[in-house]
Amino acid sequence: MKNKLIAFINETSLTVILVKRDYALQYAGSFLGVFWMFIQNLSLVLIYVFVILIFQKETTPKFFSNLFSGLLFWLPLQEMFLRGTTILSDNRNLIKRSSLGLKIFLNIPFYQMLIHYLFISLPIFILLLYYSKLNLKLFSLSFIFMLFCGKFVQLGISYLARANIILKDISPVIRLTSQGFFWTLPIMYDSSNSEILKKINVLNPLNTLLDFFRFLVLSDYNIQFN
Repeated sequence: MKNKLIAFINETSLTVILVKRDYALQYAGSFLGVFWMFIQNLSLVLIYVFVILIFQKETTPKFFSNLFSGLLFWLPLQEMFLRGTTILSDNRNLIKRSSLGLKIFLNIPFYQMLIHYLFISLPIFILLLYYSKLNLKLFSLSFIFMLFCGKFVQLGISYLARANIILKDISPVIRLTSQGFFWTLPIMYDSSNSEILKKINVLNPLNTLLDFFRFLVLSDYNIQFN
């Protein structure tokens, strides 16, 4: 038991080092450095809100709480999905020179997803609190739940990352697929009054996870999907 604990601590410490290295490589030469990542995610939230304000006729606190909670769930997982696909090919030389194995590199996008969630959640939780929509009793459990969601997505990433090496570059297909996942989730729209949209949402494997996530985060949310 003690040896397993020591091995886990060593693996975690090494993964943290690799995460820092990956961020440094991604944002090398950027004026804002790694902070650009957080600005980019918050900018996406503002863009989605701006689009909604233009095209949505009715914008109630309930609608915005669903929008913000949906984006909080989706954006970190999307980053993990996209980054995880290319993580092995981007670190091909390091993998060849070391004996670390593939697993530790596949954990890098997972750790980054948790970091993204932590920083995006702070302003969104403040907004939900302002709207009196934050579930004060259960919202802290959303951090644990995102661990589970990340591991669920990681199952698919482990195959996509390997396929990306064999097929050279499948990232354009993955980006297109991520858009399909996004628009078949009830994030930018409310599907509660549309049976057709509900049937489309059910086909998305992330739909039930989003539904339960909203239950944890929002104070007046009722589970919509079985």
